[in-house]
Amino acid sequence: MVKRMNIRRDDRCAACGIALPAGTEALWDSAAKTVTCLGCHPEADDVAGGSAAAEYQRRAARELARKQQRVEADAKWRDAIKEERPILGRIVAAFTPVPEIGPESQSTRAWKVGAEGEQRIAEVLHGVEGVEVLHDRLVPGPGRANIDHIVVGPAGVFVIDAKKYIGGVERRDVGGLFRVDERLYVNQRDRTGLVDGVLGQVEVVRAALESRFPEVPVHGVLCFVGCTWDWPMRPKQVKGVTALWPKKLPEFVVTTGIHTPAVRSIAEHLRNHLKRAA
Repeated sequence: MVKRMNIRRDDRCAACGIALPAGTEALWDSAAKTVTCLGCHPEADDVAGGSAAAEYQRRAARELARKQQRVEADAKWRDAIKEERPILGRIVAAFTPVPEIGPESQSTRAWKVGAEGEQRIAEVLHGVEGVEVLHDRLVPGPGRANIDHIVVGPAGVFVIDAKKYIGGVERRDVGGLFRVDERLYVNQRDRTGLVDGVLGQVEVVRAALESRFPEVPVHGVLCFVGCTWDWPMRPKQVKGVTALWPKKLPEFVVTTGIHTPAVRSIAEHLRNHLKRAA
């Protein structure tokens, strides 16, 4: 039996050998008694946040190794300088700060936060009837870009980008009197680049559907985990992309449409054309 869990002790991935510190989310195979990182396990085809979690684990392991190396090098330097100059060496060592293994950098932790956001979206989509869900699919081409979630429902395909942010979500028109310039603000910061990113993912999915399902509409969605919304709570539309909150998502993707008979076929087509990212 394979179980997804936070491991209780330090271990290593049985597939790629990456260090997995205690508390890391991984897949435990109780029969083989092995731990596998989310990015490597062969049964993790649709693990939400799998590639983000794997990237976090890689970065965290590298960062921890660098910090440990600095601590070890510092300890050797202190021993050497005290041996060479017993008096002056002790004084110099006493006034030289000792490197510490502090918290992870923000850039490393961002991958963990991203994975948590994707996992939350997977939770609210789990068990929704009438739809097919794909998680963590690779964008074709160079690089390691991925699409967090794809939902196939009666109204077409929904490309969902999960974001774990804080603060309010606003739609603003900053274009003036004679032109429209839609912007998305989160916590008072212009985050319209997120909308543009989703639009790019929408085009990727449209291209994947073109050979067999060119008539199926593709909708872009930004789902914010942890944000606040004005009352009454309503989704925001910016450049055709819908911004909403997790509990609204199941209702949104089951919108009535004409594609109910083809939901499974469309999903299978996308699984074949967009491979898992992890």
